[in-house]
Amino acid sequence: MNISNFKIIEKVIKPYKIYNLYYFKKIKGFSLDSRTLKKGDAYIALAGKHKDGHDFIDSAAKKGAAMIISTRYIKTNPKIPQFIVEDSYQALRDIIVFLRKKYKKATVVGITGSLGKTTTKEMLSFILKPYKKVLKSKATENNILGVAKTFFSYHGHDLVICELGTNRKGEIKSLAGLIQPDLGIVTSIKPTHLEGLGNMGKIKEEKLSLFRQNRKTKAVLNGRDSSLSKVKLKNKTFWFGKNKKNNLYYRFRKRQDNKVYFKILDKYELVIPLRFEGFVDNYLAAVLAAHLLGFSYRDIILRMNSFKKFPPMRMEKKIRGNYYILNDAYNANPYSFRQALEVLRHFKLPKVVIAADMLELGAKSAYYHRNLASQIIKTNCQYCLTYGIYAKIINEQLKKINYRNAFHFSSHKKIALFLRRKLKNRKCLIFLKGSRKMQLEEVVKYL
Repeated sequence: MNISNFKIIEKVIKPYKIYNLYYFKKIKGFSLDSRTLKKGDAYIALAGKHKDGHDFIDSAAKKGAAMIISTRYIKTNPKIPQFIVEDSYQALRDIIVFLRKKYKKATVVGITGSLGKTTTKEMLSFILKPYKKVLKSKATENNILGVAKTFFSYHGHDLVICELGTNRKGEIKSLAGLIQPDLGIVTSIKPTHLEGLGNMGKIKEEKLSLFRQNRKTKAVLNGRDSSLSKVKLKNKTFWFGKNKKNNLYYRFRKRQDNKVYFKILDKYELVIPLRFEGFVDNYLAAVLAAHLLGFSYRDIILRMNSFKKFPPMRMEKKIRGNYYILNDAYNANPYSFRQALEVLRHFKLPKVVIAADMLELGAKSAYYHRNLASQIIKTNCQYCLTYGIYAKIINEQLKKINYRNAFHFSSHKKIALFLRRKLKNRKCLIFLKGSRKMQLEEVVKYL
């Protein structure tokens, strides 16, 4: 990445103080992390919740930073110019806007929604990689830092895919303003981050703000989602779902050999290599987006039938001795929890449900956890083990409706010890589901 320094000065830093401009050199790129900084990069010091980037300015200088952008002067190598700005996050935003304009030939896709953002991003990238040079957000880096890191990694790519997340009002609008997507995808609207966003209506408005910044952004929406199906945008809109009124539609065919089969547009067979039907929305969103980017449905679906690399802890299968583990513990909300529990009903093995807190549900936390109890009973599980403050409500509700094998635990290790003692290595399915902060994967480690 070669950047014109003087454009950066003019557009980003001009109103602020500049130290040691005499030694100003051409910068090769930008970095937010002194550990991964490459010689010739400009280092942007950001103050975070746990660490302050200003504490690592000297480290960045020693690694060969060509420039420092910070909110206060830190004495370091006198030959490295420092740009002292009022707000380094605003400087970061201005730099992203500058880079977006500079890389205007690249097609930018923004993906948001309550569920499946990362999975849809991985699927779309998988479809297009044989045909285009694709740059995508890493893992689940879906805030301003993730967007910045993505654009900082640009090297002549044809397509840039940005995952956009939020837990507070205005975040999607802000991120969309930075990346100006040519194509936007909203996977679904579900009760997530209610604590920060308030209610379902506000969640919908937050997600749809992806399209408010640029009326030319094409919209790909889930016609199967009750909150999205009646949305009317000024943007050109394309739909996926079950109904034939959608631009891309499907019908369920069969469940066989741990796979689910669908018919797409009454022509093409789509195969999901898991029993979890919920992934069909992610498949369809990626397929429709790829088609709008210029590829035939036949070729896209043929390629998607070889997709196997699902992100970790999304209905991830593992075998530990006689234990068949279904790890869906990357995150949880009331809708995704119910979906996963419905899948469990199709397994004939004895089942253990391990349920942890669903976080950020605000005032309705107790309500949503209590309602899960009846869904858990329908799975015919042998045991339901709970972990967390809110998950204890599930335990209490199960006991109220006379389910005897409900047990609550204070640690991951205690859950694993209980399983060893009760199951005695008998064949069974162990299902894990909870929000990311609950770290239920630790139970698998102890097993």
